[in-house]
Amino acid sequence: MSGSYAFLRDGAQRWLLAVSLPADLADWVDYVAILSLLVFMWGEGPMALAGFAVCLALPYALVGPLLASWVDRGNPGGAMLLANLGRAATTAMVLAAPNTEVLLGVVFLRSCVDSAFAPARQAMIQRVTEDRDLGAVNGLHHGLNQTAKVAGPAFGGVLLTMLPFSGVIAINACLSLLAALACLPLVGRGRNGAEAPEVAGGGFLAGFAVFQRDRLLMVALLFAAGAFFSFFLYDSQLGLVAELFGLGQGGFAMSVAASGGGGIAGALLAGRLSGGQPLRLMVLAASISGLATIGVALWALNGWAMPLAPFLLILAAMGGATAMMTVPFRVLMQRRVPSAVMARASAASEAVITATMLAAPVLGGAIAASWGVAAALLSGGILIVLLAAGTAASLTALRTRPT
Repeated sequence: MSGSYAFLRDGAQRWLLAVSLPADLADWVDYVAILSLLVFMWGEGPMALAGFAVCLALPYALVGPLLASWVDRGNPGGAMLLANLGRAATTAMVLAAPNTEVLLGVVFLRSCVDSAFAPARQAMIQRVTEDRDLGAVNGLHHGLNQTAKVAGPAFGGVLLTMLPFSGVIAINACLSLLAALACLPLVGRGRNGAEAPEVAGGGFLAGFAVFQRDRLLMVALLFAAGAFFSFFLYDSQLGLVAELFGLGQGGFAMSVAASGGGGIAGALLAGRLSGGQPLRLMVLAASISGLATIGVALWALNGWAMPLAPFLLILAAMGGATAMMTVPFRVLMQRRVPSAVMARASAASEAVITATMLAAPVLGGAIAASWGVAAALLSGGILIVLLAAGTAASLTALRTRPT
């Protein structure tokens, strides 16, 4: 094995990938099954679906930073093992839920348990990866994660056509158990960062304190949060954009696939390009995405039709830009954050970004309802470009060295 993926000669890296694939799939395989249960079997409406989305996402902002303190005090391999075992158990609990309220409670509990996994994985990557390989490793893991987001619901949907609901849930629980077994060789691997007085403490505040002490990290976090807020101003409106261009339901389905494929390609490309100056790569990717979004918005405002092929290419580029924001940001953190607080810093950053992402669709929907879908697109695109320009100016002012 040669080139960018020579790091896979290391057994720890191979086991980390063996954990990530079933673990990431387990987040999505029962997604369609649970939605089908709520809508088609229990006859629930928009409020229950909104509650499902909140229960899926909110624990990563609220509980993740608290569990990250435990990850930093112990070892990330053991934390990943317990997170996967907990997710397997809570997935099985879905079968015992008698009504919507209990089901949403179980989903919330599952996300709480799972919120320890991502910070632990980031800490493990930092501890077992050479600096020169951080870009490639993060790119490969984010590419797998994006693949799971695309393939997981599709695989779950296919399973649902062949198996009862309980069978899909059982398979998903088994995926978490498989991930837990793959964690066993990683338990105790990677040096544990010794706790330092300046990073002592738990939860969000200890993780966020790292960004307060490092101006470059703070600039990167604020830019990432602002950019993802901008993306999600219009992300939930893309089905209406496809309808606006006369592409129909089939066109929208293909655009989702194109965006997912772009995310996978963007993650792998970012892995190759993140070795120099990660934050500058984030700014470049966001600028391209913002300008493309503005172009689509102006096209729509003029009432012009858009053929399917260019629409899919644009959506793929947007998906790629999102990945090229995420991978360099993780590389930057792993280079600059002390290992003693890596899990807490990772969880704190995820909490900030998740909180902004949860607020964005509401504002984007309000803009679209008042001035049209194209206005939401235009607002998001302009905001991204302004954020990129401001961040580039901040980098010049900081006179940062290559990171």
